[in-house]
Amino acid sequence: MDKSSSCQPGAPREYLGMNLNRKWIPMFFCTAGLVICGSGGAESLQATARPPAPDSAALAVIAGKTITLDNFKTEMGRRQGPFDSARKEELLDNMVRSEMLFAAAKTAGYENDPEVVAAVKKLVVGRYLRDNLEPKLAQLKVSDQEAEAYYQSHQTEFGTHAMIHAALVRIAVSPKLSTEKRGELLKRAEEARAEALALEAGVPAFGSVAVKYSEDQGSRYRGGDIGWLQVGNNDSGLDRKVLDAIFSLKTPGQISPIIAATDGYYIVKLLESKGATVKPFAAVKDGVRYQVIREKKRKLELEFIEQLKGRIAVTVNSGLLKTMPQPAEGKQSGPPALPGR
Repeated sequence: MDKSSSCQPGAPREYLGMNLNRKWIPMFFCTAGLVICGSGGAESLQATARPPAPDSAALAVIAGKTITLDNFKTEMGRRQGPFDSARKEELLDNMVRSEMLFAAAKTAGYENDPEVVAAVKKLVVGRYLRDNLEPKLAQLKVSDQEAEAYYQSHQTEFGTHAMIHAALVRIAVSPKLSTEKRGELLKRAEEARAEALALEAGVPAFGSVAVKYSEDQGSRYRGGDIGWLQVGNNDSGLDRKVLDAIFSLKTPGQISPIIAATDGYYIVKLLESKGATVKPFAAVKDGVRYQVIREKKRKLELEFIEQLKGRIAVTVNSGLLKTMPQPAEGKQSGPPALPGR
């Protein structure tokens, strides 16, 4: 050892190749003490000092698509209950699996599949309407005055129609029959009417006369009773002449003259009737409000579409539309059914 370099008064000491002044010695021992305390203490200090990860930090990357911490928090918020480590891993696995499947579908070209495009379009339109139209629809109100005015002008919607309970006897006549044969059937109809007029009071409908003469199988064994008919409604399927005759009867028990219809000779009988009624406003107030709000919504929707037409160019080829043929009946669109289906 070179004494001249190591023992001079005031010269710095060399320790493991380092020159140490007295003022560095305390710092050296403090640092050494931290090291001696062990790596666990150092890691604890580092963990305490580490800043939280930003929401944009990546939890996973799948084919260039990043699942961020914020994405993960959003998915957690959609589920109930606590999240331990196992549940977090399960959720992330599901998110990764979903992105993998989506990436595979895009690679296979499903993104441009017509059905997929149509479904996406429908979702986009639904979201647009939810954000731009539905808030306006939700603000619509109906005042008592509006409801009362609608009720007064639409009373037929809030009442019952006039109804007729009737019975009939039908003598079937084919259009191919001779005049002579028609005369015989007319005579049979006259006999049936005469017997009907002679029935005792209290006999339901045409009673045994219908069983004996009528060829209307649906009512024959019910005394010719055809149930209730709404006045002015022709949905029963009866000949117009027969209906007019039924609706012209005024008194219960009254029997019509013989009616020559397209499919035979008829006699009809009025059993009972109900006049048209209108329910009071208080009884139908909620229904009236519903109808008014429905009309307001329909009007607002039409106005919304008209406003769009003013901003978006639309061209319709009506001539081409008229040339479109009707689709073949029974023709299925899409793939054929599997064998055995």
